[in-house]
Amino acid sequence: MWDNFFFVGLPYVTIVLFFGGIIYRGFSGAMGGHRGKWNWTVRGDYLWTTRSTGFFGRASIGPAALCLHWGIVILFFAHLIGLIGGAYGLASWVDVFRWVGLGFGILFLYGVVWAFVRRVTIPQVNAMSTADDYVILLLLALIAGLGLYQSGVALVFGVSYSVGPWLASILELQPDTSMIAGAPLINKLHIITALVFFAYFPFTKLVHVISYPFGYSTRPFISMRRYTGVKR
Repeated sequence: MWDNFFFVGLPYVTIVLFFGGIIYRGFSGAMGGHRGKWNWTVRGDYLWTTRSTGFFGRASIGPAALCLHWGIVILFFAHLIGLIGGAYGLASWVDVFRWVGLGFGILFLYGVVWAFVRRVTIPQVNAMSTADDYVILLLLALIAGLGLYQSGVALVFGVSYSVGPWLASILELQPDTSMIAGAPLINKLHIITALVFFAYFPFTKLVHVISYPFGYSTRPFISMRRYTGVKR
């Protein structure tokens, strides 16, 4: 029963919320001042932006931001390699997933933890933060922690050979929980937490990653100067 709920029902709910939420929020201004007005542009939703806190506590953000952003990008591709390797029985791909995931997982967890500490300890950042900022970071820290535990402590990274075919069955609309029913609890918790995160994703500021119009991601850098540098 629980396997059907978490590994059949939850994945499809996540898919609907992830894609449906992004489309609705991006084109309707659902969380901004243009609520219900279909402008076909994210500019109708002021909460779509990153609400950047980089102006404050700049001395503490550099390494953490690099670890967080590069970590999540590399981990995405590492998981993709691991899932494909698991689905097709490619041992070398699964090995790459294990070691790349372990290394960049540590860097990513460092970035997430430091981002959380900044939000708590720097007054200006704390004042700009909303509840979803903390929920996002806690979910990411939990996902990263569970992933690192299973690959670095429990040594059960070989579960890719079960998760890959299970995910393929979900995408083929022929869900088969037998492939993942025997997986260790730590792996199941990692997957469930990740599904909850992706279901929540469209309702957070993280949607800026896939902004429309796409020019947002290639916009010119913002030029910043120290106040002391413009004194006469």
